[in-house]
Amino acid sequence: MRKLLILLALSLGLPLFAQVGVTFATETDYLYYRDANVPPFQKSREFFDMPNRPGLYEVTMVSDTVGPLTFRVVRVHGDIEKTMQQRRSYKVGSHEFQTRFNNPEGADDLIVEIANSNPATVAKVAVFVVELSNH
Repeated sequence: MRKLLILLALSLGLPLFAQVGVTFATETDYLYYRDANVPPFQKSREFFDMPNRPGLYEVTMVSDTVGPLTFRVVRVHGDIEKTMQQRRSYKVGSHEFQTRFNNPEGADDLIVEIANSNPATVAKVAVFVVELSNH
């Protein structure tokens, strides 16, 4: 349900939710929220300084841009980077990538990489990082 609200909010704009009385999570419900604009045939790397405590996080990226787009989640420990998951999407709009990021010792950071392989359009991607509860 949260994913649907995020996609709807991105496509219609948040002011519509206030008019129809739908409650939507504010930015304070997210650990991080960023908008990334990726030029044609370029990639963007977004660094997230994760809290210094153990935790489980959910990383979500959504875009209504014409693809192809490549999404990559990288664990950073000191100077060492390790790709955790990577996926390429060939959709015409409605791109969504979601994965979990487990930080059991609280010592790792996160890099999210978005590569735009479309030669004509800037890719606009919303990136959300949510800390999941321990339940």
